Amino acid sequence: MAMEETEQSLAAKRESALQSATAGLSSAATREDILRAILDDGGRSLASSAAVAYLRANDKDDKTSLTLVAHVGLTEAIARTCAELSVDSGFPVARSMREGKPLWLAGRTLAADFPDFEQTVRDAFATQALVALPLRVRGEVIAGLGFAFPEAHPFDKGERAFLTTLAERCESAMERALLYEESQEARAAAERSRAEAEAMLRFNEIVAGILAHDLRNPLAAVLMNARLLRNVEPRERAIGERILSSGERMTRMIDQILDWTRVRSAGGHFQLVRTDCDLLAVSEEVVAELRTRSKAEAAIAVETRGPLRGRWDADRLAQVVSNLVGNALEHAKHGGVALRLDGAGDVVRLVVENEGEIDDELWPVLFEPFRGRAAGVKGRGRGLGLGLYISRQIVLAHGGQIVVERAAGARIVVTVTLPRDSAG
Repeated sequence: MAMEETEQSLAAKRESALQSATAGLSSAATREDILRAILDDGGRSLASSAAVAYLRANDKDDKTSLTLVAHVGLTEAIARTCAELSVDSGFPVARSMREGKPLWLAGRTLAADFPDFEQTVRDAFATQALVALPLRVRGEVIAGLGFAFPEAHPFDKGERAFLTTLAERCESAMERALLYEESQEARAAAERSRAEAEAMLRFNEIVAGILAHDLRNPLAAVLMNARLLRNVEPRERAIGERILSSGERMTRMIDQILDWTRVRSAGGHFQLVRTDCDLLAVSEEVVAELRTRSKAEAAIAVETRGPLRGRWDADRLAQVVSNLVGNALEHAKHGGVALRLDGAGDVVRLVVENEGEIDDELWPVLFEPFRGRAAGVKGRGRGLGLGLYISRQIVLAHGGQIVVERAAGARIVVTVTLPRDSAG
């Protein structure tokens, strides 16, 4: 009866020790923390005289070594001596990890089978028995534990079960820690990739900006000479008109590239210079310019209603009108373009309408930079696909909205809504 009570009491103590060790493991984040926790709680519950924990690692020559990451009961001198072990060394933990199975050792076995170990730790701590336990995660031994005892140990069935369970709890915690470490490494790699991508994007934007800026000077010379050709004989005049038309289109493309690089470098935002201005006056100036360089039959009809004043950036709104009306003129089938300005409410609406078509593949990317090209769609326009993107950024910077819709009669309607004043 007394023996049965003793066994029950021992089992209860071991269960309590397991619970304590498991609680300590739950708060450990890294493999090193887990091994330190298991030595503290496990060593205390086992009443061991010393304990060690090693992690497996491969050096630059791909040779396997064992690194001491935690220890209890070792002098600093012994810890330095045993800080790095070869997996082929004659130490109990190394053999246990090499063979992938526990070692249950008594004093005589230690002296006979592990003379190097005995020579190293002689008189450092009491060692009458020792257990070495490999820790396996994902089918691979990645760590090992060693507990030394100051008195003879039978390592009966109950104690072996307890130590094996302790190792299994440690393995589970290390699996969790490994997942955490991998997630941290993946996050760090993603951050590095993002930083590299941002640096490359920034470099490309700078190059594009420099290129666009430096193209302006030779293009200005081309345009000047093209204008001179307009005043000579009919044949040369026609050549001058073609050169002038192409040069002006190149100028608009360069301006769009510069705007795009400015938006990208400013984190996707236009810098506005707001003044009190009249959207009708802005629009009329733009329309007059478009009429001079458009086909005569491509008429632009302007309708207005209500007050059209607000606090906006007039130059940027001129870009919006030019982009939208110019794009509508280019793609209009016939019947010209209608430009309606409506200021009858709290907001001002600018509506551009024409009879035309937009390919189904383009609808999802209409406001994307370089639309069509990036999406693998063959666009009909001769531009870069930046006009709508830049227009949208300008409208958003004013606190407004821009939408494109299909209307009855195969018509395309672009509606810009602008608050008369907004912080920005």
